[in-house]
Amino acid sequence: MNALSQKPPKTNCRNVTMHEIAIGIILSTLFVSAIANAQQPQSEKPAAGDRREVQQPTAAQEKKPQAGGSIKGRVIGEGNRPVADASIMAIPTNIASNPQSMVTSFFRPVSSDADGKFELSGLQWGAYRISASAAGYVLSDSDSKPYYRPGESVTLTLAKGGVITGRVTNLSGDPVVGAVVRAIKVREADNKPVRLRRDLASEFTDSIGSLLGPYKTDDRGIYRIYGLEAGYYQVAAGGRRGQGTGVNYSEALSSPRSGAYDSDAPTYFPSSTIDTAAEVTVRAGDEATNIDIRYRDNRGHSVSGTVSGSKASGQDGISVMLTRAGNGLVEATTYVLPPQKEKGFAFEALLDGEYFVTAMAGSGSMTDGADGLNISVSPSRPVTVSGADVTGVELALEPLASMAGRALIEPISAAQKAECKATRPARLEEVVISARGEGNKKPEDQSLSLLSMLKDTSPNEKGEFTVGFLRPGVHRLDLQLPGDSLYISTVTLPPLTPDGKPIDGTKSGVKLNSGDKVKGLVVTISEGAAGLRGKVVTGKDTNPPSEKMRVYLVPAEPEAGEDVLRYFESELAADGGFSLTSLAPGKYWLVARVVSDQDQAEADHKPLAWDAGGRMSLRFEGEASKKIVELSRCQRVTGFVVSYTPLVRPSKPGRKPTQ
Repeated sequence: MNALSQKPPKTNCRNVTMHEIAIGIILSTLFVSAIANAQQPQSEKPAAGDRREVQQPTAAQEKKPQAGGSIKGRVIGEGNRPVADASIMAIPTNIASNPQSMVTSFFRPVSSDADGKFELSGLQWGAYRISASAAGYVLSDSDSKPYYRPGESVTLTLAKGGVITGRVTNLSGDPVVGAVVRAIKVREADNKPVRLRRDLASEFTDSIGSLLGPYKTDDRGIYRIYGLEAGYYQVAAGGRRGQGTGVNYSEALSSPRSGAYDSDAPTYFPSSTIDTAAEVTVRAGDEATNIDIRYRDNRGHSVSGTVSGSKASGQDGISVMLTRAGNGLVEATTYVLPPQKEKGFAFEALLDGEYFVTAMAGSGSMTDGADGLNISVSPSRPVTVSGADVTGVELALEPLASMAGRALIEPISAAQKAECKATRPARLEEVVISARGEGNKKPEDQSLSLLSMLKDTSPNEKGEFTVGFLRPGVHRLDLQLPGDSLYISTVTLPPLTPDGKPIDGTKSGVKLNSGDKVKGLVVTISEGAAGLRGKVVTGKDTNPPSEKMRVYLVPAEPEAGEDVLRYFESELAADGGFSLTSLAPGKYWLVARVVSDQDQAEADHKPLAWDAGGRMSLRFEGEASKKIVELSRCQRVTGFVVSYTPLVRPSKPGRKPTQ
């Protein structure tokens, strides 16, 4: 019998990590707000600041049913065997316009049947993140897309998670009973920094599971942590999971009783502090055994301070996070309730080390979208704990920014459509819109990484959208379109003067300061996109390149040189293949480039065309290559071959032999 055919428990028990507790705190305001406002009607007002008239819905649109259809799928395990009774969740990208779907999915998830099949029915039109969970298993994202639309199908793979087990003893060799043990992921299996979980559904499920299912040593001092993703971990025993004082969100949801080791600073495997902790390698489906910890009775030190800011007194709640310097791992979290006159916080039982402290506050309603939720974040403050308590840390909350506007789809004429292959009609509600910042991400901001997923949204049926929760800096809109027949033609801001022209919102991006609410963005999406598939080969044997490469499409028309939306790029697959979709018709040069070591290591790759110098270099290289491809409306080019000659670096002159 397939081990996965057994019904998993209600809680998704996993290793307890501070990152997940922080996520639980961040989500509390959003989730409770969604429940309270799920039945409230949506606002019909056009986006403020939009100078264009909002198109009124047609009679057909007014009569259309709310349900858009269903998403069918299957959950499989090892050897493609079906997984029965896995819990399936569907989280809408636009939570503000579709809060009921989120609430229903959390409280009444769909289960897969004996064949691993499931159907999420009665879904409104839109884009959804689909997640599956079962105790002791982890969800693979290698065979799934970020978003699915009604009418599509999905295959989700659950793989057996890893296990860390061992024994905790004191200096005399006696068992330490009832101590909390945590497995803290410090690097991915590919040795890269820890990546955020792929979607909001997975993050929320993991957070609640970790809060409700702590791992403690038994009467023999033995612990066993299961359901771990592959990677490198540190293991710590002792201390509370939240470790902050005031109102501790994690303790309130887990165990109200205090343990004998709650007030201790944690001891890391084998008997170490954070700086000297050994790492444990976890492989998928394997057990790391004999990870024994010799417990040290260490009371540690405290970090305390206050939270201020113009919004602090009116927030529903304030969370404060303590992260490690260098890697941004969340070490502890506390929660401050607004009735408290003094917005004080304290973290107890901390080991010596370098930390950052960050505060986040939230209030409001999801009824009006991102503008209805008021989220404020403080700049991260560095803190050094070295043999003494740290006091007087001041955190000043600053409101996050947002961008609002509307999207529209420009259809092609009936005659032009006759030239194109019939495709599934696209809807505005199925477009996914997010904002990407240009600045370099700081390790200390990892505790707020969930905000990057909350920035994703979809337009409503009239095309109105708001992208919120944005940190100060330069941002650009990033769209994922529901089908290869569409492409983005323009992204504009309102003109500065009544008789002026709309401003290109892609060339330099949109600069946002704290609390800015930019209005009037217009995103124009056009039908008739082209596509290009091909392969890069080297040498007479047409072998794929041995180095990592990207291919770029560069507009060959002189007037399109500064049109950022006419530049496209794609990484090569292992066999040298590439695929470029949703392309604007036109003439292009095709450029192949080796990816530098620095670019490979960049977690959030920035398109080269965002930089004026990058566009210039691509055009220079494209013109010299003379590799031109002309794409007409709806054209699909396949089998395009690009010959690449690797650069031969001159060898360094050898040393003269020693006499």
